[in-house]
Amino acid sequence: MGVARGGLKRIEREVIEMGWLDGLFGGKKREDDKPALPFAHELPLGLRINGRVAFDTLTFRANPQAWTLRLPEGHQGIPCYGYIDLRGGHALHRFYLDDDAYLQISTANGQVEGIKAFVFNDTVNPPNQAAFKRFIHEHPHLGAASIEYAGRTWYREFGDDVAEKVPPVVYDEVLYRHDPPRRDDDLTHYAMLYRREIPELDRDEFLLVTAEDYGPSEFVVTYALGIDLNTADLDIT
Repeated sequence: MGVARGGLKRIEREVIEMGWLDGLFGGKKREDDKPALPFAHELPLGLRINGRVAFDTLTFRANPQAWTLRLPEGHQGIPCYGYIDLRGGHALHRFYLDDDAYLQISTANGQVEGIKAFVFNDTVNPPNQAAFKRFIHEHPHLGAASIEYAGRTWYREFGDDVAEKVPPVVYDEVLYRHDPPRRDDDLTHYAMLYRREIPELDRDEFLLVTAEDYGPSEFVVTYALGIDLNTADLDIT
């Protein structure tokens, strides 16, 4: 049965009014053409997969002998994003860059608490799971109070201040790649963060030692050198 002309006009008027009320009271318009993102949280500082970021490297160029790390020059693409849920509203967001580095943003309830950049300096490939487990439980670089690395002394950041060795910090990371982004990989980290002071610059440099378990037979140990940054040190596009 058809709709009478007067009834059709009334229906059109009601549809228009509903749209006007949605706008007035905050109703959301449908965006069927926009793909849903695979994560339910906002990414900090406008960073995104396939975006770009550049670092201010003046302090490294001016004092190259003081640093162990070198941040990559120029604008870096972001092919991969890693999310680490630390619970209680705390999270780490890692934006992996083209040149073996990543930008790490720590957040609390969505607010930025800290920014670090890390550059991968060395990679060790344990031959099997048994060797990987031995590294986690026995190697001094994953929990000793202080270690020697790259000709410098580094001091443990976490754990009991007086203990000679503490267990590594364990956390899971979910990796996203592609455009639009999709969940691409998962891994478990067994990590320990070390720090050394650079007195002449009144700055600190970090060393993150991580045993990465991709399971069931893919294992790697990475050494990443890091530094604290702020938003003025970044150019995000």
